[in-house]
Amino acid sequence: MNFEDALRAEFETITGLTNKIFPLNAPEGEKAPFIVYVSSDGVPDKSLQGYLSTREIPCEIYILHDSYAGMKAITKEVVAKILSFQGRVIGENGPFIQNATFEEPVERYEKEISLYRSAFDLRVKF
Repeated sequence: MNFEDALRAEFETITGLTNKIFPLNAPEGEKAPFIVYVSSDGVPDKSLQGYLSTREIPCEIYILHDSYAGMKAITKEVVAKILSFQGRVIGENGPFIQNATFEEPVERYEKEISLYRSAFDLRVKF
């Protein structure tokens, strides 16, 4: 299981988010709450002997909800889930996370779509 599949599997265990985790953007008309993420394959670590099997993956997480309280509650659960990544395999046979760090969530109201949004950067090393 790759990182993105494992990330989706982990976040889908949060109540109300089953089948509501999307890469890049949510389908038009998707009802909140849902999470959108942007990720890459990162760059493998390198030593004097060449590239290693470890890498750091940058990821952006966007949590969207139709209420401020709901957005806050899901953000809290997502952060707790991320904190649990450290030192374990995520997903079913996914990568072993050596380190997970994230920035403080930035909250906004998106009037164009009438949703509250929490956004933050996540970096995982595996």
